Amino acid sequence: MSDDTNKNLRILIVDDVSINIQVIANILKKDGYQMSYAQSGKAALVKSNFQDFDLILLDVMMPEMNGFEVCIQLKQELKTKDIPVIFLTAKSDTESIVRGFEAGGADYVTKPFNGVELLARVKTRLDLKRSQEALKSAYQKLKATNEKLLKSQEKLEMVARTDTLTKLSNRFDIIEKMENEKIRFERSQKPFSFILCDIDNFKLFNDQYGHDCGDFVLVSLAERIRSRVRKQDGVSRWGGEEFLLLLPETDLEGGRILAESLRETVSSNCYEYDEHKLEITMTFGVSSFSQIENIEQCIKMADSALYKGKSLGKNCVVLSGTD
Repeated sequence: MSDDTNKNLRILIVDDVSINIQVIANILKKDGYQMSYAQSGKAALVKSNFQDFDLILLDVMMPEMNGFEVCIQLKQELKTKDIPVIFLTAKSDTESIVRGFEAGGADYVTKPFNGVELLARVKTRLDLKRSQEALKSAYQKLKATNEKLLKSQEKLEMVARTDTLTKLSNRFDIIEKMENEKIRFERSQKPFSFILCDIDNFKLFNDQYGHDCGDFVLVSLAERIRSRVRKQDGVSRWGGEEFLLLLPETDLEGGRILAESLRETVSSNCYEYDEHKLEITMTFGVSSFSQIENIEQCIKMADSALYKGKSLGKNCVVLSGTD
């Protein structure tokens, strides 16, 4: 690092002996570091709490609170736990060195100081700290990028599974849910049913009032249907003016009850588009899945029931398998 870079790096020197502080300061001045001083462990803790330091040079043998105790407290505080600490010690025995590392120290320098060694160890710790900070910053940026990509992927998947006009499930999504429901049926033998429903005389809305009116009708009915079903029920725009409902753990009678409720709700509500009052009804076909059919056949059964309802005069519910 150049002197211009070093002048932005702050080092706290902690030693109860003034001459030691002066010796260290004279050595570090050669590389242009900013320096602060403390002559006790308590003073060091106070200073490190109020100022930001890149490195702490910490004497071990001090009265009241030794260097090991100071280091332990530094490592317990969020603000100071990542500041590297180099111990200054006259002891070079293995026990003292191990104790220093156990307290959270990053390195140690023995007294009397060798200027070249001290500068080298300081530079190494500061370079390592700078690298760790750069790595942490890069990781945070990568994490943020990944989160954005994940959200974008989730949004794209939602778009791929959603009908753009009604915001209901599209065919792709509901077919996947059907396959999952079939797997659950094979495991639990709990029935599930389909309701296929169609807006009566839908073409008249488009012909008389325009396609925007047709879109209004589709959106209005989509919201009404969605508000009347359970959370676990699947509601999809099957195509054109048709909606398909997937009802987990529901038998044919349960499907009939819901379809009748929906039929009543649709026909009894008032709809107004561009000051025109619209009379809207729907016809419903209901089928229930069993082991003798596959999903496609079961949907065809609901479709047949639906078109039987159309032939009977519309605005009704017909169950599959009824004459």
